[in-house]
Amino acid sequence: MRILLCDNHRLLVEALAGALRRGGHDVVAMTTQPEEALRAAVEQDPDVCLLDVIFPGGAGIATIAGIRATTRSKVLVLSARCDQDAVCAALAAGASGFVGKDQSIDQILRSLDQVCAGEVIMPTKTMSPTSPGPGRPRPPELAALRFLTNREREALRLIVEGESTKEIAQSMHVAYSTARTHVQNVLTKLGVRSRLQAAALVARASGAEQLGGRVVVGVPTSGGSANKRSRPTPTEGVRGSAAQRHLLP
Repeated sequence: MRILLCDNHRLLVEALAGALRRGGHDVVAMTTQPEEALRAAVEQDPDVCLLDVIFPGGAGIATIAGIRATTRSKVLVLSARCDQDAVCAALAAGASGFVGKDQSIDQILRSLDQVCAGEVIMPTKTMSPTSPGPGRPRPPELAALRFLTNREREALRLIVEGESTKEIAQSMHVAYSTARTHVQNVLTKLGVRSRLQAAALVARASGAEQLGGRVVVGVPTSGGSANKRSRPTPTEGVRGSAAQRHLLP
């Protein structure tokens, strides 16, 4: 695995580089400046960039967005700040994962492998937001709905409709393994363990009043297309005859 490292603490960068090289990985660049990280990502084309988000002027978040816009590299954030705002901002900028600096080197290595395999990594424990803003109280899991990709939103809609992973693959016209990855990413980003919990979260979101920038995800009713099954959907198990449209933030 080709890895780029960026953190404002040189000692940490050098220690991580040594551990990664001992693990057989190729550290292609090390820097303490986010601007240099962006240039190095373009020049070196690493598989993954491991970087912090705590830099003056919000440069860390801008660097994530720049890397994702100009390279094929994935980004794993390694930071001491794991509050809701930081995690959501990193995901919105295009990061594939977020781990805290309290994790062991073995866990960081596993997270790098998972990100390269297409998985989404979330902190095991996310703190409350540092600045939720007036009139915007939102549980972390509802905030996370904002940062699903379009394909993950589609997978979530199909989960709510009660489709299996095989059926989701057919509906999305993708391989089974791709559909399984989409489903797992949805569950991971939402911080839930099951499809039923994901459907319950969508039901909660549909009734929330603080969902700025909402996106409507339609859920066909029994009067919809003929190929929809008559079995109850996960949402019906949560809210009975659930609303026909669910508002995702």
